[in-house]
Amino acid sequence: MRMNFVWLVLAVLILPTLLPSTLSPIDSASAAQRCEGDFVESIPWNKTIERFSKTPDSVNAWDDYYFEDDSRQKRDHNDQNNEQNSEETLDYEGPEESWQLSEPYNDLEMISADIQTSYLVGSGSVGIIRINLDHTMKTTICVTFTTPRTGGGYDEYTGDVYLLTSTQWDRYSQTYNSLNGGYSWNGDGGDTWELSPEWRSFDVTGWSSYRDSHQYEQVQDVRFSVSLDAPEEYSGFFDDGSIEYFHILLDNTNNSHRDDANPDGSLMVADISIITEERSTILPTWSVALVCMGFMIATLAVPLVMNKRYMSAGLTLVQSKAEEQAGLIPTLEQ
Repeated sequence: MRMNFVWLVLAVLILPTLLPSTLSPIDSASAAQRCEGDFVESIPWNKTIERFSKTPDSVNAWDDYYFEDDSRQKRDHNDQNNEQNSEETLDYEGPEESWQLSEPYNDLEMISADIQTSYLVGSGSVGIIRINLDHTMKTTICVTFTTPRTGGGYDEYTGDVYLLTSTQWDRYSQTYNSLNGGYSWNGDGGDTWELSPEWRSFDVTGWSSYRDSHQYEQVQDVRFSVSLDAPEEYSGFFDDGSIEYFHILLDNTNNSHRDDANPDGSLMVADISIITEERSTILPTWSVALVCMGFMIATLAVPLVMNKRYMSAGLTLVQSKAEEQAGLIPTLEQ
């Protein structure tokens, strides 16, 4: 009986490591089918969802970053940076409207309805969709990229999709500004950073996606699901905390990542579907620690059980003085 328990514990510990990493316990087939369909919803803009854009000509280099003592020196440095990037910014003619260039700051309600919309993103620009995810729902996001064909119709297009929280979006925005002639933390605009995930956590100009996994680069069509364990919040040392909104970035730029898609100057059309589904089972956050602790206890129990069985082997024969009849080596008595 004990030996069966040992083999059971070993199977539970070893079999999960042999399974393919592509397998997922979340079945997103129903959500994927719903992404294919056409549904018309009254989109509650600026209530549960909002959109805005960042373009090369919307970057303010150093306009609001002057001090009284050295304002003249910084203005001169700013003029030099603006001259280096003036050709790119003046030549930019994208589909973004003027109202999209200002970032809204609305108090968004949790999204609970399916939404489908399209977004036009010019070359070198980024389209941003901001939402407030509900931790009691599973949210599936589907994005498809195309570009208008010269004679009518659409062709496939390759772009990048990132899911970022509010804090991560601030870092991305700083890097985008610096890459387009704006203010950067090292005091020089227009530099390019190609940072590894390890260095991004130490460098203020680095940025990463949500959970370091929701970044989909060089894709034409992508579908992914997000399930939160609890409401996403950010808390610092000097504040009481704030809600972290989620940003779906439709990237048509050559950003600071090495493996991102490089735009070819074409207009990018992004079709976005956001599907929400009720979660059947929501486990508490402490269940993860309980399962990990159970595995650790089982790992420690296996050698203890095996050692006890080894040390107790043959003791029944010794106690009945039948070891000589069984042909066993007699034990030394203390």
